[in-house]
Formats: sequence, structure tokens, C-alpha cells
Amino acid sequence: MKISDIIKEIEEEEKEKDNYGISYKLMFHKYLSKWHWFFVSILIFGLSTVLYAYFATSLYQINSTILLRDENKGTEFASNSLLSESQGYSGSSSVENEAEVFRSEYLISKAIEELNFSISFFQNNGFLRWREIYKNEVPIDLLIKEKNEYFNLRELEVLIIPVSNEEFILKEDKKEEKKYKFGQDVKNSYGTFSIQKNKDFFGNFNDYLNSPLKMIFHGDKLSRDISESFDVEIVNKLASVISLTIYAEHPLKGKDLLNKILEIYNREAEEEKNSLAKNTIAFIDEQLVDLTEELLRIENEAEQYKLRNSITDVSAEAQLFLNSTTANRQQVAEITVQIDVLESIEAYMSESGNEFETIPGTLSAPEPTLNELIQNYNKLQQDRERMLRTTQPTNPIVINISEQLTSLRRSIIESIKQIKNSLIISKRSLETSSNQFQSRASRVPTMERELLDINRKQGIKQEHYLLLVQKREEAAITLAAASSGNSKVIDPPSSSEYPVKPNKKIIFGLSLIFGFGLPFGLIYFKDRWDEKVQFKSDVEKSTKVPILGELSRKVKKGVIAISKSKRTMIAEQIRFIRTSLAFATNNKEKKVILVTSGMSGEGKTFFSINLAISLGLAGKKVVVLEFDLRKPALMNALELPKSKGLSEYLDPDSSINTKDIITHWEGQENVSIISCGEIPENPAELMLGERIIKLLSELKNNFDHVIIDSAPVGLVSDAFTLSDFADVTIYMVRYNFSTKAQLNTIEDIRKTKRFKNPMIVLNGAKLEMTYGYGEAYGKSYYQKS
Repeated sequence: MKISDIIKEIEEEEKEKDNYGISYKLMFHKYLSKWHWFFVSILIFGLSTVLYAYFATSLYQINSTILLRDENKGTEFASNSLLSESQGYSGSSSVENEAEVFRSEYLISKAIEELNFSISFFQNNGFLRWREIYKNEVPIDLLIKEKNEYFNLRELEVLIIPVSNEEFILKEDKKEEKKYKFGQDVKNSYGTFSIQKNKDFFGNFNDYLNSPLKMIFHGDKLSRDISESFDVEIVNKLASVISLTIYAEHPLKGKDLLNKILEIYNREAEEEKNSLAKNTIAFIDEQLVDLTEELLRIENEAEQYKLRNSITDVSAEAQLFLNSTTANRQQVAEITVQIDVLESIEAYMSESGNEFETIPGTLSAPEPTLNELIQNYNKLQQDRERMLRTTQPTNPIVINISEQLTSLRRSIIESIKQIKNSLIISKRSLETSSNQFQSRASRVPTMERELLDINRKQGIKQEHYLLLVQKREEAAITLAAASSGNSKVIDPPSSSEYPVKPNKKIIFGLSLIFGFGLPFGLIYFKDRWDEKVQFKSDVEKSTKVPILGELSRKVKKGVIAISKSKRTMIAEQIRFIRTSLAFATNNKEKKVILVTSGMSGEGKTFFSINLAISLGLAGKKVVVLEFDLRKPALMNALELPKSKGLSEYLDPDSSINTKDIITHWEGQENVSIISCGEIPENPAELMLGERIIKLLSELKNNFDHVIIDSAPVGLVSDAFTLSDFADVTIYMVRYNFSTKAQLNTIEDIRKTKRFKNPMIVLNGAKLEMTYGYGEAYGKSYYQKS
């Protein structure tokens, strides 16, 4: 990128910054020029604020901080494991839930009802102002005897005027005044009540004679209003701390109300716990009666079952049956072996050929007596065999021994039979007993199942019974501990020293802000929505056509704003435009200047006349052509008589010369005028004729400058027809009159090059909006008139 391009870009940025700076300054002056808007707005808001501060009810702020009790810690009962495990009796609740309870309209309405706050008394405190009085500040007292259905439906104001120590006047809305005696029953739409003197009144009752007191029956609206303004803030969830804030006209009344709300809250919570615990205990007691009867019935059923089946412990007896059966079977096996041994001995001894044989030692008899006989028998056998070795069988000794053996043999056989019979009987007895044990043992599973079913029922009822007893104890403990309340007051209700509502400093500050902001916003949005040209920057942003200069507002009447001796601001502005025009055209002689605008009323005729005078003062010969053939205004503005002019000259059949239509302006040297003449029927066609070329050629030869005051380009095409003859085209734009759409038209003309050397003159500028100079500087520099 070239250095020259960078420098050019920087210059353009600096130019834009300067333009925007000027725009902000102009905007400031624009707002400053509307100072009366700001004055009226501030005055209205200020008066409204003063009236509001005067009539608004002053409210005090009453604060209190409470700590919600945690039932799971902090008391001996709460630390009990049974209580901590109980469901539904612990009383624990979330801080959010308790905050909603405090916000409830029910709690506030109950406090109002108990404190009898549904009726308030007010004392006159200035013009149309009332101040609430409370307790011993009130000279009278109201005793409500009967309420009807309308008592809480609507608000009612009643005026009470004590006229003596015995009588008072009562006046309701839109009703006649009535006189009553103190203590007399009064009936109205709210019910029946009586008004008496307040015994606790600390003042002098006579001071209130003939002074009105206002009594208000609030109805349900009071509780709703207090509930809406009741602030409940959770200070610390971890510590379960809640801050309560209430606003009241009377601080003592607000403190009493907040204390009552706390009292009712704790009372309701305690009653809820007590009610729940008492109902639980009663329910459990009823259940325990029926459950006890069922337990007795099941226990009796178990007892009868054990008696019928002669059992105490099924498992133990089953084991006993099993052990007995095993023992019997072992004994039967032993007896069987003994019987087999006896039968073997008996068979051995009964066998022929074994009469004089010893009994084998392996055949041991089960009975000691039999064993002894067998031993004796075997000894005699041994003695006989020893004798036979030395003697004959016929030896008397041998015969005696043989006889003894025969006798002993018979005894042994007989003894074996007796013992065997005895063992057989014992075996049968054992087998019978074993069969009985086996049969009893086979019934054990059935008995065990039936008894288990009975025990199961008994266990269920027993657990139910124990659970109910436990819950009853928990409910009793909760009932005993509920008297401690549900909350602890950390900071008791305290009132602010001064009223906090309305905050007059904030209100006055806001009124000042709105007093400035409203007109500022109106002017700002008016400018935003207004399509009129407001600032020079609007023109610079919309088109690249150079701005030749600005004309300030012309205050005095008349069309002439410049003369040789005038040094007013607008005169200097015209001189500045004259100089700029010469500079822009390189001081070219014989210039034709076309002056046009977007619509009628933008000052092209005014500018054409004064530019001509300015050039004439500079020694230039100038002629002004009234070429607005449709709506001519130049001659009327100059208050010159009408004469033949352009319409007559441009007629193709006309024989009028140029000199015949030129009017020399008396009093203005070097300035001539050519009027429109009679308004033609075909102005567009006249401008297309050849005589216009001749006219302008002659004028350029005889004058230094030819100024053409043409018709607006936004309405007709006359200016475009004349643009071919012009060396410079000046487009008039008037502040707060010309539209921004016209600037787009100017830019389109520049792009299409339909005008030669187009330039813009801004008309209707204020002094403070011109060239960025301050108003004070401008007024001190230029002539005042």
C-alpha cells in the first residue's frame, strides 16, 4: 500500500472524527435550545413529587430475625435414637417451606383478627392528610357486638366527631350525619358496634372535641396488602435463619403485629405437632387392644397344639426319637447275636455224639450263670477224660462223673432255653418301641410345619405389637418436647427510627432524572423518527456533493438580508458563500448559476436575490431570472410591479427584445431582474424553444453573472432543462424542512451528472449550529441588527 494512500485514509478518518465531534456539539446545542421543554418537564415532575411526598403514607420498617429449631439436635429428647428414627413426628421442615408459611395470608389474617387490627383510627394531620393513632393515643374505643357477612368484604371509612363528653357525630360515606351517645349501639352495613371513651387514653379528651377522627373498617384487603409487602428472606440456609420485615404506618402497631405473627406461628406449629402426636397415641392404643387379643389367641392355639401332640420342643424331641431308635436297633442287634450264640451252644449240645465233648470256648454265653455252668461242664469233661486214661468206663467214679455230666447238660440246655426266651421277649419289646419312635419321628416334619405356621403368626403379631409400642413412646416424647416452640427469636421486632417509605431522596432524584430524561427522550426519538435534515452531518453522510455554505435563520421580515453597511451574521454568510463560489469556479467570468431545490419553501428565491445583491456589491453586473414559470415568487418578494417577462419573451411568435424584459432594480446597483411575466400554460415547452438560447447568450454578453431561480427539481423537470445552460448548480437544503430522501436525490443527480458543478447551500441554520462556533462568540462578533 502506498504512503499517499495511507495518508489519505488517515485524513479521511480524521475528517470523520471531526464531523462526528461537531455532530455531538450540535446535538448539545439542539437540546440546549429546547431548554423550556426541560424546564416544564422538571417543573411538572418536581410538583408531582412534592405532592406525592406530601400525601403519601409514611411507613416504618419493622425487622425481626428468627432461628428455626432443628428437632434432630439441641435437646435431650431430640437426641434420642428412637425419635431421630421416627417418621412423621420429628417436626423437621425445610427453611423454604417455613418461609412460605410466614408469607401466607392466613397467618397474617389470624394475627389481625386476634389484635383487632381490622379497624384503624386516624387523626387529622394537615390539609387532606391523616396520621394513624394507636392504643392509648386513641381517645375512643370500638366494641364490636355483632358482625354480618359484609364485614370482611369491603373497606369502609367512617368519620367520628366528638361534640361533648357524652355525644359524638358519626358520618359514613354518602350518608347523613347522625348523633350518638358514647356506649350506644350503632348499626351499619358491617354489623352492630358501640363507641366508648378509651379508658387508657393518656391525653385530654377535651382537646379532641369537634376534631374529626377517621375510623376505617379494612376488611380482607388489609391482610392481602400486608401479605404482599411482607418480606421474608432466608438469611442463612445452613443455620436456618429467616429475616422478617414488615412495613407499618405506626411503628408500635407494626411491632405488635410482627410479635403476634411469631406467636401464632409457634402456636400453630405446636398445635399441629400435639394434634398429630395425640391422634397417633389414640390410634396406637386402639390397635394395641385388638393386637393383644390376637396375640393371646395365637399363644393359646400354640399351647393347645403342644398339649395335643405331647411336645415342648419339636426339634429336641425329634432328636430324642432319632437317638432312641438308634439305641433300640443296637440293642436288638446285640440280643440277636446273643440268641444266635445260645442257639449254637444248644445245637452243639443237642447233637448226638457230643455228650462227652467239651463245649468250644468260642461259644461264650451272654449270661454269667450259664458261663459258669459251661465252665463246670467242661471241667467235668476234662476230669472224666483224665480218669479214663487210667480206669475203665465202668469205674464207679467215671460213672458218677458221667451222671453229673448228663445232669449238668440238661441244666445247661434248660438254662439256654430260658435265657433265649427272655432275650426273644426283650427283642420283640425293643422292636415294638423302635417302631413307635420311628413312627413318631416320621410325624415330626408335619408337626414342625404346623407349629412353625403358628409361631410365624405369633411373630408377626409380636413385631407389630412392639412397633406400635415404640411409636407410642416416640409420640409421647414428641408431645412432651413440643412445648419448646418451632422457632427462636434472635432479634426481637424493632422499628426504624424514621420512616423508610416513601424514600424522598430517591423519589426526588428519580423525578429529576425523569424531568431531564422525558424531554431528552422525546427530542431524541423525534429526531430518530423525523426524516427531516437536522444537522450538516446528515448531508455529509448522504451525499458527496460539496457544501458551499450555510445560511442562518432570518429573524426580521423582508427578503433582503445583505447590504453594503450590514455586518450581520447572515450577511457575512452570504459573503462567505460568494467567496466560496468564486474559489470553487476558479474566479471564472460570465457564469450562469442555476438555483434549485427539492421542494417549494426551501429558500431558493431568497438565496438567489441575496446572492445577486452580494455579487453586485462586489462590482459584478448580475441579472436574476424568475424562471419558476409555474409558481413565480421573486417579484412579489421584492414588492416590484409585474411587467413583461420570460413567458412573453420565450413565446415563439414574440417580437420582444431582451432589453424590453430587463428591469433595473432601483437601490441595488449592478443588479437587474427579469420577471416571469404572465404564467404560461406550457412552461416546459417554452423552455425547449430556441429563444432561450438567444436570451442566455445575450445576458452572458451583458452581465457577469446570470442567476436562474428555477422550479424545484422534486416537483417538475424545469431545472433539468435549464441545467445545460448553467455553469454551476446550487441546490438549496433547509434544516428541519428538507427531507433526507431529497439528499438521496441529490446524490443520484451527482452520480448521473445531470447537473454541472452541483453544490449545496444549507438554509435555516441556527447560530449555535453554524460552523461550530459558540452562540456567545457569534453574538459578540456579528452585528446585533
